[in-house]
Amino acid sequence: MSFVIYDLETSGLEPQWNVPLQSALIHTDAELKPLGELSLRCRLPAHIVPAPGALLTTGIRPEQLEQTPLSSIEMLGIIARALDAWAPATIIGYNTLRYDEEILRHAFFTHLLPPYATSLNGHRRADLLTMVRAVAMLEPGAITIPLGATGKPSFRLGDVCRANGIALSEDEAHDAMADTKATLALLRHLREVAPTTVATMLGLADKGIASRMLASRDVLLLGGQSRLTPVIGVTPHPTIATSWAAVDLTVDPADYVDLPTEDLITLFSQRGVRPIRTVKTNAQSILVGYEQGCHALAEDQRDLALYHERAARIREHAVFRANLATAMANRFADREPSPHPEATLYSGGLLSNADARACARWHASPWSDRPTIAADLGDERLKAFANRITLMEAPQSLSPPAWQKGQAWLRDRLMTESDVPWLTLPKAFAEVAMLRQTVPIEDVARHALLDTIERWLSERSQFFRLAA
Repeated sequence: MSFVIYDLETSGLEPQWNVPLQSALIHTDAELKPLGELSLRCRLPAHIVPAPGALLTTGIRPEQLEQTPLSSIEMLGIIARALDAWAPATIIGYNTLRYDEEILRHAFFTHLLPPYATSLNGHRRADLLTMVRAVAMLEPGAITIPLGATGKPSFRLGDVCRANGIALSEDEAHDAMADTKATLALLRHLREVAPTTVATMLGLADKGIASRMLASRDVLLLGGQSRLTPVIGVTPHPTIATSWAAVDLTVDPADYVDLPTEDLITLFSQRGVRPIRTVKTNAQSILVGYEQGCHALAEDQRDLALYHERAARIREHAVFRANLATAMANRFADREPSPHPEATLYSGGLLSNADARACARWHASPWSDRPTIAADLGDERLKAFANRITLMEAPQSLSPPAWQKGQAWLRDRLMTESDVPWLTLPKAFAEVAMLRQTVPIEDVARHALLDTIERWLSERSQFFRLAA
């Protein structure tokens, strides 16, 4: 199987309200030799305000976001076609499963592309940050983890690369291709110095392997950010096969097996030691057999006989297993659904096959035909996204009433003073003011960039005030 190494630079942090602005992908063979690559930038969509803090971090000036030939939908389409052409592959980046992957999924969703493209056509998902943590726990002598400014271990890509002889300067960081090449170099390095752990972790990119391990009811070791915990798999989620409940075997089952469902729910997120853990089998969790990782446990935690005894009590307690499955199903039952379609990827239901085919046809059709195709979509979320994209990419294809409605939506989207979850122009002004207080006065370059950002925000605000 080949690999696709990638990185994204984005308009902001929250996946529902932001998009990639820069992307880099390198396709390699099984030996990590490059077969092809993409380096892309796109314009900022008109309905998104870039986070001033993100611009300050990357050094990008706002006007640069308006001068790129590709639009957002064009860049995302290129990425989607590349993922399809390079399948099957292991899709891997640095901290991608928690961040870049979510940005890409939501961007594909809101641009009528397959949101789960990195899991289709035989693709598997992996995360090099997770692999680095696994090596640091299981083979600590194989890799150097530097200390950060606070004196704690730093797992930032640049810090880890430099500590292990891989070049990635601070100036290069936050450039998608530089980060992608550094990620590829670090993966090659880990394969050389910790082949056993890397092979184990790449295997866990297959969700079936983790599922079978948890279903075996064997004593396993589950890795967190810095240590391993003895666990046993108990039950999968009743409706989400990739989500499993496991229990921490260092905690006496007598403390929780007889609790009612309502109390079990609180144990998933309680502070301190959590006797119940959620394991996502499709997110490359660090999960190894006891024998493979017991050397990394503290001396007072190497009590396999005790863990076997507790695991047997869990296996024999059918009522607890049933209650735990119910607790998983009801854990977020009281969560209010979002009224905003961008935030409903996971809560609004899967897209139908008919709508997926219609979306593919929408992308393949001229703009003049797309409003008609969009009108026939069964999912109201997709209709909203299609109308939004047409407004920004081909407004001449809309009827006059649809265009006027779209312009009113865009003004409100950017200028509203209401408490909304996305970044508006008024919120961005407030963020600039806050950043001015945190940037040292002698940092002339960053203060000048803040001035540029503020001027750009003012021009945007003035435009929409005049339009109103």
